[in-house]
Order: sequence, then structure tokens, then C-alpha cells
Amino acid sequence: MKRVVLEKPHRLSYENYGEQVPGPGDVLIEVRACGICGSDVHAYLGKHPFVKYPVTPGHEFSGEVVAAGDDVEPGLLGSRVCVEPSLACGDCPQCRSGRYNICENLRVLGFQADGAMCERITVPRNRIHLLPQGVDFPGGALAEPAAVGIHALARSGVRSGSGILVIGGGVVGLMITRAAKALGCRVTVVENTRERVGRALGFGADEAILFGEEPPGKTGEMPADAGFQAVFECVGKPETMELALRLAPRGSTVVVLGVFSQAVPVQISLVQDGELNVCGTLMYTGEDFKRALDLIAGGVIEPDDFITQTVGLDDVEYGYNMLIDPETPTVKVLVEFGGGNKSDR
Repeated sequence: MKRVVLEKPHRLSYENYGEQVPGPGDVLIEVRACGICGSDVHAYLGKHPFVKYPVTPGHEFSGEVVAAGDDVEPGLLGSRVCVEPSLACGDCPQCRSGRYNICENLRVLGFQADGAMCERITVPRNRIHLLPQGVDFPGGALAEPAAVGIHALARSGVRSGSGILVIGGGVVGLMITRAAKALGCRVTVVENTRERVGRALGFGADEAILFGEEPPGKTGEMPADAGFQAVFECVGKPETMELALRLAPRGSTVVVLGVFSQAVPVQISLVQDGELNVCGTLMYTGEDFKRALDLIAGGVIEPDDFITQTVGLDDVEYGYNMLIDPETPTVKVLVEFGGGNKSDR
């Protein structure tokens, strides 16, 4: 069998590995679809602060259960599943409280443990979710990024009727947009190109604002009465973090989703003077995954809207380069097993 190995920044290779036998409480999954995430690209470029090289990437995936270890119900064989890629210890205070997504000993498939850009992978039984009727393998692979947005919404405390501002209309920003609209929120997206502004509107944003070189707030483009209850930073750059704090209305919440590769100086007086709530958000829990699958099954999150290109396992580096190239219009690049062909969908 074959798997991708990210040996170090800018170096992907392939290696063969032997058949895996699932241990007690584990299942063996034949991978059928695996998304390439912005975090995967950060790791490839050497800009991810938490990756451990060498590692097999891949944390957004779905597949079929082909073997089960002891203590796993045999009826799972042949099941179509997607996977929470968080490996938690189960013993630390955070795990015992139910917040295993911030486990003190957390390892994530694709970053600190080998991930799913391979033909088969062994995972714990308690991290799989059955795909609902009508959700195919590409849809199952989208459950992970959808759950990221859903968990961020939960962290923000917004309710139906709330207004939110999303800075960055990449995959996670668009997932927040779809999930927030399903919740009954009004969504404004900030982007830096006209193409991405138009894309955000096409994904259901009520308003999408283009900001150029002049910082917003000085140009007068942001409505003074926008009434946002939450601002979501989905980019991971110092300038967008500063923008989020500056645009957050007094008393609102700023949710930080972006992965930052460097220390970020912030104007802390904005937090103090505006009584802003600034909160981080990391991954998700099982409830977020279930909600994500419900939205995919219900057509709120439509895979064909997000998946713009597919590649095969042999062309993973080509997929990374499409995401890196600013001239290539992409939303989500998906690795499909058994026939990816560098195609636009």
C-alpha cells in the first residue's frame, strides 16, 4: 500500500507500507476521499506551528470500514464513515469535562500523528461517524471543515437573528456562512479580491465587502450600524487580527479561527475599552460533527459548491500547488482514491 509523507517543508514523498491490523477498539478504514486543507498547505510551507515532521498529512476524510479489532461491533464492517481526526487521552481535566478537542495531550491525524493521505488507516472506533443516507464520500470528507465552522459559531454564542462579520471567505469562512444562515443569522463577509467577494455572495452572504489597501474604518465602507454580535477571524495574519478587533462593535465577541505562524501584536486597549470577548476555537466535538452531517444531508452544505478540483493520490503535490497558486481559482481540492485525474469539477 502507498502513502504520502511530508518529510519536511516543501518536500513530499511516497512510501509503501504493510497491511495494518486494527487493535482492540480500533477499525481499519479504506480511504475514499480526503480534502486538502489550508492547514495542510501551512504545514507544507513550514508555516504551521504545531506540525511534527515527518508525517502523513490528511485529516478531512471518509471511507469504508474494512476490518475491526476486538471490542468493536462486527456489524460496522462495510459501513461508510467519516472520522474526527483528534486523538485525545481521555484522562486529562479537559477530556473528563467533555472538551476533548482541547485535550492536554491532543494529537491530530495529519499533524502530530499520521493522517489519511494513504490507502488504509487505523483509527479509534469512538472517532468515526456513519454517513447518513444520501451523503457520499466527498460529502463525508467535508464534515470536518463544516464542523470547524459549527464549533466556532457555538463558541461565539450567536443566536437566530444575530448579525456576524466573517473576515476571510475561504473554506472555513464559507462553512460559517452556510451554517450561520441555517441558524437564521445575517452574514457579512470581508474579502480582498472582487472574485472572492462575488464567491461569498454566491455562497449566501447577505453582504460582502471588498477592502483594498486603505484599511476599513478609514474608508467609511463599513456601515456604522452594522450591529455585529460576533466577528470571526478566519485568515491567520496579524493584519486581519487587528482588523477583527477594530471592526468588532463594543460588547461583541471576536472568535479566532486562523492559524498564526508568528506572534501577533494587538491593540489591547480595543479589547479593554470595548469590553470585547476574544475567544479561541479549536476543532470540534462529536456534536459538531453530527450537526455538520445533518447540514450536508439536508443540502445546506452542498459538496459540489465547495469541491472545485480533484486529484488522485499520486498527484497530491499538484493539489497543494493549486491551492498555493493565487491565479488558480479554488475552494476545496479533494484527493479521490481510485481515479482522481487533476480535474476541475
